Amino acid sequence: MRARVRIAAAAAAALLLAAPASRAQGLVGLGLDYPYTAAPLINFSHMSAMHNNAMLNAANSARKHERDIANVAPAVKRNAQELAKVFPASSQASMVQVFVQSMDVYETIEAKMGSPRKDLEMALAAFIVGNYMVFTNREVSDDEFKAVAEQLRQAGGTSRLREKERPETLRNLYEKSAMVGAFMALAYKSQQQKAQPEQVAANLRNSARENLKIVLGTDPARLRIDGRGVKLLQ
Repeated sequence: MRARVRIAAAAAAALLLAAPASRAQGLVGLGLDYPYTAAPLINFSHMSAMHNNAMLNAANSARKHERDIANVAPAVKRNAQELAKVFPASSQASMVQVFVQSMDVYETIEAKMGSPRKDLEMALAAFIVGNYMVFTNREVSDDEFKAVAEQLRQAGGTSRLREKERPETLRNLYEKSAMVGAFMALAYKSQQQKAQPEQVAANLRNSARENLKIVLGTDPARLRIDGRGVKLLQ
């Protein structure tokens, strides 16, 4: 755990170098070219209209395409390099290492959760949860994490992605989401153990806000995560 905290601290320091506190720099901007940015993963206005058949179809589609992703070779280092491009040239090599190590951390979490390998919904849930923890300064439990993944599975957004995107694109989405999600969660843990300079904390929180806004399509201040997943406050 100490090694993981050191990774988070190094990443936070790199964020401080990459963007001044006055400029919101979302980690989505680190080469994370989400194909669903025009259509949020969770459509809150339609959540109450979900039917069992739609849930079953989404689950069946997830199982089919998980096999497709599993058959595509990993590209962790290349995806880490893309995520690191936004940083100054002098920091990019160390940030590549940070993101690669964050993927290792995510795979440990994935196994702990009992999730299948390369589960797209779990990686996207990690992205949401990691950013939420930084933005709200609140721990998310394992059960709440699982609830977010299940909510994504049922909402249908990832099924639409699978219908349109190639397995290689989904593999990249899985890896980048996992890396950024674990990175942000570790940054949160690091802040709990040792307060970061105000500028670093502000950069991280601004990044988390922008990430959540793009992925969920609404003001992150209205979001809450509980045992039923992500909900929107009125």
